Amino acid sequence: MRGRKEQRGRMNEGGFTVVELLVYLFVAVIVVAGVYNLMIGQNRLYMKQRELQDVRTSLRAAANLLAFEFRQASASGGDLDSIGTYDIILRSVQGTGVVCGIHNSSARLGVYNTGGDFTATTDDSAMVFVAGGSGTGDDTWFVGGIAGKYDPSAGGVPDCQWSGVSASPDLVVAVDTPLTELTGVEIGAPYRQFRMIHYGLYLDADGRWWLGRKIGGAASWERLTGPLSAPSDSGLALLYYDASGNPTADPTLVRMVDIVLRGESYGKVPTAGGGPVVQEDTLTLRVSLRG
Repeated sequence: MRGRKEQRGRMNEGGFTVVELLVYLFVAVIVVAGVYNLMIGQNRLYMKQRELQDVRTSLRAAANLLAFEFRQASASGGDLDSIGTYDIILRSVQGTGVVCGIHNSSARLGVYNTGGDFTATTDDSAMVFVAGGSGTGDDTWFVGGIAGKYDPSAGGVPDCQWSGVSASPDLVVAVDTPLTELTGVEIGAPYRQFRMIHYGLYLDADGRWWLGRKIGGAASWERLTGPLSAPSDSGLALLYYDASGNPTADPTLVRMVDIVLRGESYGKVPTAGGGPVVQEDTLTLRVSLRG
């Protein structure tokens, strides 16, 4: 009698049958698979946003650089040397200051309150404001090459005189011109130093297109930012307009420039239905030249 009661008690104890275990396991697999797919999707979305952010950062860097160069350029002043759809050659502002002294017997200028990069290579040139008479119609800008750069102590230019206060110039620049060409340059005249720079879209050894530059007569491109799309896909497109808003191919008539940039991510993002692909984005802006 006691044995039957013990056997009946064990049979009434709680537990899972094999069928119940299989059902629970099946449900667990479905839940885990759903969570896994959700994590995969979230990771794919994160990668996509990260690559898009990199693309947009590159596009903003390229747009800001080109826009700065165009805003500083004067087409009528000859700053645009050559214009193309995928590249531009222009005089780029490298340094600024004011004239505070002039050499007595040679074309040397003492420059004060300088900012930027001042070198004396064959690729550098200077622009100095030359006042004419008392009016404004005869004012001009002298443009010439840089013949040399000197420390103030070796340049032979006297100290600057500002309202009775004497100060040494920051540097002395020799301009490649006779001294008579600088007649009319007054103390306080604006001074700008330029370098010829070639910006363009180029194909690098990695098989990707990048925004690059060549300084002066450099033979190879210096990588700046990218990668960008190929020229056929508007990786970089420059559209030039005159003062009336009409397209122009004359560098001296350009007053506005449309900059179109299409960037690509450096890495690829996996897709749900296919292989990994690059992420793309586009930026367009219009810039007005200095004059």
